[in-house]
Amino acid sequence: MADFLEKDKVAGFWDQLRKNAAEDVQSGYIGDEWPQAMGHNRFRGEWRQVTRWLDRYGVKRGRCLDVGCGMGMWLEHLAGRFEEADGIDLSSEMVESTRARMQRRGLGNVRVEHKDVAALDQERRYDFIFVGGVLMYVNDAEVPVVLAKLSAMLAPGGVLLLRETTHRGTTWYRDKPIGVGLHGDPRAPRPPYRVIYRPPPAYAEAGRAHGLTLLCMQRNRHYKMMDQTEPWLWLWNFLLWGSLRKNKPRAERVARWIYRLRWLTLFPMYYAILVFYSRGWKIENHWYVLRRNATQTQTQT
Repeated sequence: MADFLEKDKVAGFWDQLRKNAAEDVQSGYIGDEWPQAMGHNRFRGEWRQVTRWLDRYGVKRGRCLDVGCGMGMWLEHLAGRFEEADGIDLSSEMVESTRARMQRRGLGNVRVEHKDVAALDQERRYDFIFVGGVLMYVNDAEVPVVLAKLSAMLAPGGVLLLRETTHRGTTWYRDKPIGVGLHGDPRAPRPPYRVIYRPPPAYAEAGRAHGLTLLCMQRNRHYKMMDQTEPWLWLWNFLLWGSLRKNKPRAERVARWIYRLRWLTLFPMYYAILVFYSRGWKIENHWYVLRRNATQTQTQT
């Protein structure tokens, strides 16, 4: 399916989501149908994991690139870690949202541009490149081209970090709408969500094919725990006679408490499924830590 995804339609999908979402929505969660706390909770866990890798692998604090920077959550935190932080995105609405965010935060070491990977300056070098859920919007034939470009832009010893949603078994060319969230209108028309979910080994193999060493590959448990917050919210919405759907501040508070009590709510569910029925997870999310000119490989699944 060489032409399954079209760049202008991918950009248009995210442009429309940004336009439809409330102005203050900055969680990075798709749309505006779930509490923002869910996106923030997931991000906090992921950022802790990423900083551990940055320290473990001795990534220099010079220059970083966020590919598909979206609303700028990652770019904002990366700017606090690196001397220079660049961000790019296909969505002009997301780019404008990110620029406004950086201005509000007073971050002067950030550069945000509306472009794709092909338009990046080939001569610019980065100590760290973050690709957070972008390759699943790239056609199969283009994935090697993107990885080759990013690999060439890594400084010696630089690290490329991929975070991609994956599909157990064969590649799934998804073409159906996203399910209705807690605050969504089930009667409203919903555009198809087109994305390519590849098997977990695919990105590791593609990275190796372009001279990158796989340092680490593992499940992103924070992704699954965000998913597992959804049934908890539906349960509490039922117990509270539908009030969470009507009252967004209350839904935000409940989502935050579900995460605060995650040792009782999310962790037991996550590890029970992982141990006893992980094959039931058709869709997962994986991390891939790849390094240029690295010599040590560590793989975890």
